[in-house]
Amino acid sequence: MNSFRQRSLLSLLLTALTCGAVAAEIPPNVLPALKEHCLGCHGPDAAEANLRIDLLTSDLADRENALKWIEIRNAINLGEMPPDGESPLPIEILSQTSEWVSQSLKQIDRSRSRSDEQTMLRRLNRHEYTHTISDLLSMKFPSGESPLNTLPPDGTAEGFDKVSSALMLDPSLMTHYYHVARHIAERAIVDGPPEYPTETMRLEFEDIPDSHAIGYLVTRLGLNPVPGGLEMIEGGTRSFGMLRYPGRKDNNVAPTNGFYRFTIRAGASPGKDGEVPRIRLRHDHPDDSMQTIMEFDVTAAWDNPKEQTVVIPRDTLGGEVKVEILNETKLYMGQRPGEDFMRRIGEVGSQQNFQESLRLAGRKIAEGWGGDRSTPDPEKLNLTEFPRVFLDYLEVEGPLYDQWPPKSHSTLFSVVEPAANDLDDAKKIFTQFLPRAWRRPVEPSELAAILNVVQTELDNGESFHEAIRVGLTASLTSPNFLYLIEQTTSDDDPSDDVTSDDDTEHLDDHAIANRLSYFLWSSMPDDDLFRAAQAGELAAPSNRREQVDRMLADPKIERLVESFAGQWLQTNTFLDFTPDPHLYRDYDDALAEAVAREPLEFFREILLHDRSVLNFLNSDFIVINERLAEHYELDGITGDHYRVVPLPQTSVRGGLLAMAGVHQAGSDGIRTKPVSRAVYVRDVLFNNPPDPPPPNAGEVEPNIRGENLTVRERLVQHQQIEACASCHRSLDPYGLALENFNVIGAWREAQDGENFRGRNRPPIDASGRLPNGNKFADFREFRQQLLLQSDRFRRALAEKLLIYAFGRPVDPADDALLSQAVNDMKAQGDTLRALIQSIVSSEAFITP
Repeated sequence: MNSFRQRSLLSLLLTALTCGAVAAEIPPNVLPALKEHCLGCHGPDAAEANLRIDLLTSDLADRENALKWIEIRNAINLGEMPPDGESPLPIEILSQTSEWVSQSLKQIDRSRSRSDEQTMLRRLNRHEYTHTISDLLSMKFPSGESPLNTLPPDGTAEGFDKVSSALMLDPSLMTHYYHVARHIAERAIVDGPPEYPTETMRLEFEDIPDSHAIGYLVTRLGLNPVPGGLEMIEGGTRSFGMLRYPGRKDNNVAPTNGFYRFTIRAGASPGKDGEVPRIRLRHDHPDDSMQTIMEFDVTAAWDNPKEQTVVIPRDTLGGEVKVEILNETKLYMGQRPGEDFMRRIGEVGSQQNFQESLRLAGRKIAEGWGGDRSTPDPEKLNLTEFPRVFLDYLEVEGPLYDQWPPKSHSTLFSVVEPAANDLDDAKKIFTQFLPRAWRRPVEPSELAAILNVVQTELDNGESFHEAIRVGLTASLTSPNFLYLIEQTTSDDDPSDDVTSDDDTEHLDDHAIANRLSYFLWSSMPDDDLFRAAQAGELAAPSNRREQVDRMLADPKIERLVESFAGQWLQTNTFLDFTPDPHLYRDYDDALAEAVAREPLEFFREILLHDRSVLNFLNSDFIVINERLAEHYELDGITGDHYRVVPLPQTSVRGGLLAMAGVHQAGSDGIRTKPVSRAVYVRDVLFNNPPDPPPPNAGEVEPNIRGENLTVRERLVQHQQIEACASCHRSLDPYGLALENFNVIGAWREAQDGENFRGRNRPPIDASGRLPNGNKFADFREFRQQLLLQSDRFRRALAEKLLIYAFGRPVDPADDALLSQAVNDMKAQGDTLRALIQSIVSSEAFITP
């Protein structure tokens, strides 16, 4: 019964709710009945969940008091309270309580007043800032140059980085904003041609034998010069400094940070079992020894190679490029060559005596010395049995420019002649730019302030371009850019489609456009939203619903997936602990990437294809790639792309809690942590996180040497601590139900990890009883029990989305909005679209 408690602690930081009327008195039978049934757990002696029935009052204008009453109403309506074993509340008490709470909240909402001059402010978080700059100036940021690389991480509240109370702006942060804005201005406005024009660099693999790399090649059976290119069966080959930007002495293809096009032309011959070879192109980099550029199956024929191309940001720190074949081919055994022999080859190679180098290399192979690792395996000398790749050439083109001057420059200066150089020209530029940058009409005095900055630069002898850069920097460090300032309209009746009291204030259309765009796109309004705001169309709920449909179809909706879904589902925590490589040998980098990505791909499928949100509780499909299919023991899935995969009836997968990343987050890399998993379930699915444990609660200890207690057995011991028992009763079942999933989310029937090895591993017991008294025998039954609490999940999801959309905690006055949103969602197939439409079309969405 504490679903609002943690949120209320933060919401106390906001202005208290005011009202001009006192709510009706509590129905006379309600409090006595609650005291009779609940005082034992929620009275002066216990006060579980920080709730005391004896301290409740009828004043729902008191935020804390109102939140407690909402907790009580929701808990008794969902059958969670009184708990199992206690006598139920009479039906008339249930209905009287629910009706009184709901009606009183509506009365208070109608009576609250706001100042005519009140405005709400929220700073853009760094992701919103970056997206806004990208959309405003049509800019793409190469490696290391995005505002995300410079601005510090934002604070969070209520689980999101969009809540105003966590987005403070102090002098040190302003310094960051200035430097970022100045860098943006320097990139957006250019003088003359680019310092580094686009060049094409090509490495013909057939040229490698003529280079100093020949000694490297002839010592490896897996690399073989062939007519027109290079054959590769095992290992990899480097660019050997043969691929560099013209005029540069280093081995890097990137003379400046930017975007580069990598193209490799390759064909292949499958192995005797039809295995298609796979290659990876990597770039040497100090931040990550070899950064992957591309990876793909070579399906083109040996005698008809095809190009594979990718455009990717690169920086000036990179080095050589390497091509590797990823098949499991192993041509060598485990013996190392003698040190003297290897030293002799090294000395000859350093003298560039290629004839002697070839002679030694031939002797090396003849005597069974293979490379610097091992000797050739005599059983694998028939190379025709292995998949082979033919490498023709590798080409790098860059730095790439969409156009020159860049679009940011041409857009800013599109309203003036090429020879523009005075303040009148600057006025034309900023008259066009400022309303878009500040996302609203601009007053003449605001324009004059920016022009004064430009004039000062011109008076000091700076060029016209430099003066505009300074004006652009000032525009982007203004509070008008950094903050979402929600202006209100003086129109008492914004639309015939809006039903409200005559004296209710509303946001003006530009503020509504901003709420829509930063909710769904994490960025500024586009041209269509600006036009609708200018025409005064956004006050009408029907028009806002139409905009939602349009915006959901736009590629920028991916930002909602990354931002809302990522934070709601807490995917940033999935890789906090790396599984022990000795205990979980199946775990690799590809799986790590996939388990963090799976929930986001699942959310995207639910959102864009109007599937029911109840699939998060249980589903008959999953959204995975080949690596996850292998991990989940599902056949027939190939390729790195994510796709919908129907589940066989026997599968344990389906729904959020069967995803491997959830279980890796609920572990410490060695053992599972049911309490952490339980906190995740209650927080994510029910927006009901438990209170932090008391300081003396202690941890559930790992097994010490010689012990073999299961996690369940250790939790039982932990519950003997009096300070922990009451919380663990309502928490542990949610985590123990997931014990069949090990640290990396693989299904297990017996305990693994820690000290559990061999045949005598204890079987997993995933049974339990939920706080409402419903029992479950295993994970499958647990999921069914969660589905029985679908209304609780719907309400929690609505609360999460409201926090994200409004940038503030849930308020008691939001109760009616949330109830309506849940009803609308249920009536329209439980889709996220319906939930978003309901929130956006509500009067609260256009109310400051």
